[in-house]
Amino acid sequence: MEETIHLTAGQLVHGRPFTDPVHNAEDLSAIRLMASSLRPLLAQPLTDERRPFLIPVPTASGRQHRVAISNVPPLRAHRDLSFVGFFAKRRPGVDLSLLTVADDEMIQELPSFPGILSYSSLELADGNWANLIMVDPPEAKDHWRTSEKHAFAAREMAPKYYAIVRIHNGVFPGGLVSGRDPIVLRTKYYDFQDLEPWRAERVFSLA
Repeated sequence: MEETIHLTAGQLVHGRPFTDPVHNAEDLSAIRLMASSLRPLLAQPLTDERRPFLIPVPTASGRQHRVAISNVPPLRAHRDLSFVGFFAKRRPGVDLSLLTVADDEMIQELPSFPGILSYSSLELADGNWANLIMVDPPEAKDHWRTSEKHAFAAREMAPKYYAIVRIHNGVFPGGLVSGRDPIVLRTKYYDFQDLEPWRAERVFSLA
């Protein structure tokens, strides 16, 4: 894969409209929806020792939404909590069952990575899916990359099944339970539509 291109906060890339920062607003809307569904679940006892809890969550639109909760205490903590938001556009005609199997396999191994607190999947209006992964500490996402299943999904499946990908790294100030809006700190972009994959990233200022 080619070297990562570093974008400024408002920079537009010709021919790659999916990198436009305007998409952050719609992505954050989906992230807020997934977070708002997590909060009432965390208010429940959740005393069963089985992990992860895999819970289907109804949505007003009727779109599919499910949540896997693996590590409860940090999700209830009143301190900054990191997240990863995954947004991708599938290639036409891909076998969705294989993506579902890969997703299920990664969820089942979450207890092996206690820094991955929860994993939410939400069907979007265009039929694609968004994922919200809560992590603590932030470096836990790097530990998860050591998973063979996660590495296979990122290295082999993503270029075959997705045309474009946006991955947001950010924080919920005061924790998920604070109800405050999430903040995106960094976004990575992947374009698999050309012969050579293209990637870029953008760092946002907190100022």
